[in-house]
Amino acid sequence: MPIARVIAACLGLLCAAACEPWGKPGPEPAPALKVTDFKTLFSENCSGCHGVDGKKGPGRILNDPLYLAVIPKDALQHVIEQGRPGTAMPPWVLSQGGPLTSEQITALVNGIEQNWAKAVSLPRATPSYTSGGLAGDDARGKKLFLRDCFACHFKGGIAGPVTDPNYLALVSDQNLRTSIIVGRPDLGMPDYRILNAGHALNDQDVADLVTYLASLRPANGAKQ
Repeated sequence: MPIARVIAACLGLLCAAACEPWGKPGPEPAPALKVTDFKTLFSENCSGCHGVDGKKGPGRILNDPLYLAVIPKDALQHVIEQGRPGTAMPPWVLSQGGPLTSEQITALVNGIEQNWAKAVSLPRATPSYTSGGLAGDDARGKKLFLRDCFACHFKGGIAGPVTDPNYLALVSDQNLRTSIIVGRPDLGMPDYRILNAGHALNDQDVADLVTYLASLRPANGAKQ
C-alpha cells in the first residue's frame, strides 16, 4: 500500500476516534441542575438571606402577598437571574456565574407565586413597583421622613437608622422604594397604605422619600 494511503487511513481512524458519533447523547447535567422542586431550591439557595419560609431573614421578605401583588412576575425572575449590582444580591443564573439554570429560576418564581401570593386589597393610587422615571424632591422627602418615618428610624430607634450612610451604601434605590411600599410585616414595619400619618403614600411621596434617602448615600454606594 502506498505510504500516502497508509497516512490517510491513520488520520481517518484518529478523526473517527476523536469525534462523537451522530445521535449520541451529550453528557448528563450535574444532578443539582436537574432539581426543580420549589422547597428544595428555596431552602438550598434562598433561605439564608430571605428566611426559612421566605420571611424574617436579613433580605427582602418574599412570603408577602402585598410584595407579590406589587412586583411584576417578570421583574422577580429578572432580579433572581441578574441580581442587583452593588448590593448583597448576586446573580443566580448560570450564564452570569450563578448556580441555577433559567428553568430552575422559573420554578422558584412559580413556587413563590403559588405558595405565597394571595388576593390583596389595594387602594386605587397604589405606587408602582418602579419609579418609572418619576423625579423626587429631597426637601419634600425629608419633611415626609421626619413626619412619617423618624419615630421608628431615628438613631437608636426600634427599627434602626435608615439614614445611616453605611446602610444606604448597601441598598439600592429600588430596595428603598420596595421597603417603603410593602414594609416589612414580618418585622413589624407597616406598608405604604398607612405610613402617611395613617393614610396612603402615593407615587410622588415614595419618589420623594427615596430621593431624600439617596441624597445621604456615599458617592460610591449602590444606586440602582
